[in-house]
Amino acid sequence: MLNRGIYCALIALMALVLTSCGNTPTRPSYDDTAAMSSEQVEARVRELVAAARASSGSERDNYLLQAAELLVQHQEITWARNLLTPIDTQQLADTEFIRHSQLLAQVALQDSAYLLAESILTNPRLEQQWQKLSPEQEVSLRAMRAALFERRGEIAEAVSERMQLGALLTDEEDELANQEAIWQSLMTLPRHQLDQMAREESNHALRGWYSLAALSKNDQTNLERQLGSVEQWQRDWPQHPASRNLPQDLQLLRQLVEQAPTQIALLLPQQGNLAQAGDAVRDGFMAAYYQAHTEKSRVPQVRQYDSSGDADIVALYEQAVADGAEFVIGPLDRDKVERLSQLEELPAPILTLNYTETASPYRADFEHPPGFYQFGLAAEDEARQVARQAYLDGHRYALVITPDRGWSERSAHAFTDEWLTLGGHVVNISQFVNSGNYSRVVQEALLIDQSQARRQELTRLFGAQMEFEPRRRQDLDMIFLIANPEQGRQIKPTLAFHYAGQVPVYSTSHIYSGEPNRARDGDLNGIRFNAMPWLFDQDSEEKQAVTEHVRAPAIYSRMHALGVDAYHLHPRLRQLEEVSQARVYGATGVLQMLPDGRIEREQVWAQFRQGLAQPLPSLADVELETP
Repeated sequence: MLNRGIYCALIALMALVLTSCGNTPTRPSYDDTAAMSSEQVEARVRELVAAARASSGSERDNYLLQAAELLVQHQEITWARNLLTPIDTQQLADTEFIRHSQLLAQVALQDSAYLLAESILTNPRLEQQWQKLSPEQEVSLRAMRAALFERRGEIAEAVSERMQLGALLTDEEDELANQEAIWQSLMTLPRHQLDQMAREESNHALRGWYSLAALSKNDQTNLERQLGSVEQWQRDWPQHPASRNLPQDLQLLRQLVEQAPTQIALLLPQQGNLAQAGDAVRDGFMAAYYQAHTEKSRVPQVRQYDSSGDADIVALYEQAVADGAEFVIGPLDRDKVERLSQLEELPAPILTLNYTETASPYRADFEHPPGFYQFGLAAEDEARQVARQAYLDGHRYALVITPDRGWSERSAHAFTDEWLTLGGHVVNISQFVNSGNYSRVVQEALLIDQSQARRQELTRLFGAQMEFEPRRRQDLDMIFLIANPEQGRQIKPTLAFHYAGQVPVYSTSHIYSGEPNRARDGDLNGIRFNAMPWLFDQDSEEKQAVTEHVRAPAIYSRMHALGVDAYHLHPRLRQLEEVSQARVYGATGVLQMLPDGRIEREQVWAQFRQGLAQPLPSLADVELETP
């Protein structure tokens, strides 16, 4: 996704640039228009529209462009679009055509109408105008083109555009922000693609960017080796702009290596209901530990403490610190995490393996002691990711089908909150019990029962049987299904039986057992779901170690991944905390830190095809539509 900070800065930049494009005697200065109240803006726009109606030709268009500029500056996007779209661009002179393109492209980006934005910003006529543009105009257009390409996942094009944009920038802060945007775009590409681009790129500067990004991802799990690779890259590319100003996350590497803890405490349950989960986390953690040791990376001393049952978690934490722990990982139990979050200070930082009830991506004001970080496998994270992806895929009307269980309800609420925030609509939320009548639930959700009731009423009125085919509701374009594999295998065919077989179905990782089962999972065909990279990674040495040496049910594979990531995360928390755009590409997903110290995961996407869960390309390949 396009970084929100970069996007806001882009909008501000475009607003400044747009007001400087062209000259007409009736146009107020930027300072004047920026200070206008909403009433003054409306009055001025109506005055300009009235003048346009009384005019014709280029004079009319000029009045409309002035009005649209004012509206865009004051974020009146819908009104601006209504003024701009009727203008016949073929009749505009080049100067007015450029102004119109800038304005309508900005409106399209604000509206998430990316197909429209692409048609404007890649228009052949506009492409012929580069030599005629002022530096300010070119900055505006290239910034919008880069934003569009980033949003559509066209990373090579976005980076190329930003390289050209960088040559136009004169302010040092703008140059650094542009370089950081290049870096964040490159970080969305898989390692093998970066390696290939570094080998094949003919442009020297671009090849340098690709090689730096590739080596950064090559050594994500080994700080010392990553630091050595970056220093070698700087020696090989001394004149590259990134060599003089490394990306922020790479600038911290030496400090992270020097300040890595020498002793870690694991607070994990060894008895009771959570014992197997605790053992799985420990096994994953130690697999990563021994892999680091094999690679001759410095490893800390590790001591484990039993956090089972009624253990006083505060006393256990204090004991670990007294024993010399410089960093603490755990506990798993949510209540114990909540208790630790209430401490006023923490002598040693802690990475919990669950979340407090108050943890939320929308709670930047959450009070927690310094050094308190939260990481886990929150179903809510997955639900929010489903909402974002489905919205990007062009869907706007969602039906939610969910079990009536606590974690499922939290997922449904998280999806709904995110979906509504994005601008989507929830047509209905239907719940089912674990072994309920799925056909009845689906009929009610799709309003099939109402369609059948209409048939009965018609039969009663006319006194004869009538040819009739029930119809489902038409006000939905996607279904969010929260279900485990067994439930999903019954619900998905039921949807098809009730005329919803062509409606896209999205789900969370809970729909997949983690083990290929072509014979049984054919009924899940077509469902798109997000999942840990761990489930599809056949090259992970930590995964191979766990598989070979640990006998545990497949259900605990995700807990192994949690343990692996906990090991790799602990020395990088400062990096994530200080660099808002920094990411760790882990076994459980792409990890970033939110303002409250909460680690949020962005998983990969997969789809059931011919009974097998198959990972999808990491970059969105679906055309994005305007709402």
